[in-house]
Amino acid sequence: MHNAPRMTKRLWVALLFLALPLFAQDPLRNVSGTTPNPGGVPWVTSGSGGWTFFHGFNAHLTYVSETGPEEQRNEAFSTNWITLGAQRTIGSRGFFLVRGRASLEPYTVPDNDGYPQMLQYISEESGGPLVDRMRPQDLIGEAALHAGFRLSGSSTLSVYAAFVGDPALGAAPFALRASGSDLGEAPFGYDIQEPFHDATKVVTLAFASRFLTLEGSRFHEAVTFGDHTEIDNGDVDSSSARLTITPSPNLAIQISRGTLGEDAAERKISTASLAYGTDNAAATALWTRREREGEPTETAYGFEIAFRGGRNTITGRAEWVDRPDGFPDVLTPSATLEQTTHFAVGYIFDFISAERFRAGAGVNIDYHTQSHELPARYGHKPQAIYAFVRLKSGKI
Repeated sequence: MHNAPRMTKRLWVALLFLALPLFAQDPLRNVSGTTPNPGGVPWVTSGSGGWTFFHGFNAHLTYVSETGPEEQRNEAFSTNWITLGAQRTIGSRGFFLVRGRASLEPYTVPDNDGYPQMLQYISEESGGPLVDRMRPQDLIGEAALHAGFRLSGSSTLSVYAAFVGDPALGAAPFALRASGSDLGEAPFGYDIQEPFHDATKVVTLAFASRFLTLEGSRFHEAVTFGDHTEIDNGDVDSSSARLTITPSPNLAIQISRGTLGEDAAERKISTASLAYGTDNAAATALWTRREREGEPTETAYGFEIAFRGGRNTITGRAEWVDRPDGFPDVLTPSATLEQTTHFAVGYIFDFISAERFRAGAGVNIDYHTQSHELPARYGHKPQAIYAFVRLKSGKI
């Protein structure tokens, strides 16, 4: 009798560990490709006839005003995305899921030059070249199938196949991360840490066990230009591998490595991240390195955080990003910056805060340092204020 409390505690710990794989392997938790957001299922779900249907959307209607440069910009635009899908259980061990994602940014972001974002840089191999502006997301972000089979109570084998989709490389895309989706603008490390998420001809094989998931992908490194409505559907030329450790349903640690393109254009991508998420808080720490033979190695560090309580949301992002020689006049090298530092803070008040839908108004403020070498272009303290209305599904 004396040992009963200790045995009960051990039993609960054992049951918790057995339950962890069920959280880690639930494909409904994946927000892009086979990449999950830690915490609960991010979608609004419903069921009928053995199917679970899900959807999610996020839209920012934004007006930006810049201070610092002599020629200030004031523009209106919208960043947005929508996801639709369905999942069905097959027998007692299998599952099948279909998912698609689209963005109207090619039509809601002015012209083909993207929206204003001082000190942003998008290289040609990422859909640019752009300086001080951010490109829109692709019209089609994902069109994919995902099937799996539970080998045992704690292991699953799955395959993900996408005409357009996300390979097993890096953390979730910025627009879908629980820590960053409320900011409404891209990270300044986009050119290094984000473009590979929109690939074509993606095939990912995955094995998930109690605390970890091993994945390997083959895909085409797709890049769109102009209005970003077309699909770059070339030959398979890239590969990646990723290890994700999930010590709890609220925490994910990933490391991954990818080779993009072939021959002289080949690039090596290394990335690591730590992500935490609950209904009330989310945080992501992200490191990405891009290497190419004969060229300088570029690295981006970032940290995002979001706190959600009732009708109030507070967000923040800090970044340290390597820039190419000649930035910002990339085609005509002049004064150069080895690294730029960026901070963004935001607040949103939701005038509608329901279980399946949120609507609110807010503001983000960008602040940049290490730009003092370029006062003629950016002024003494360049800043940008983004005022917006935000509509999103769900409560997180």
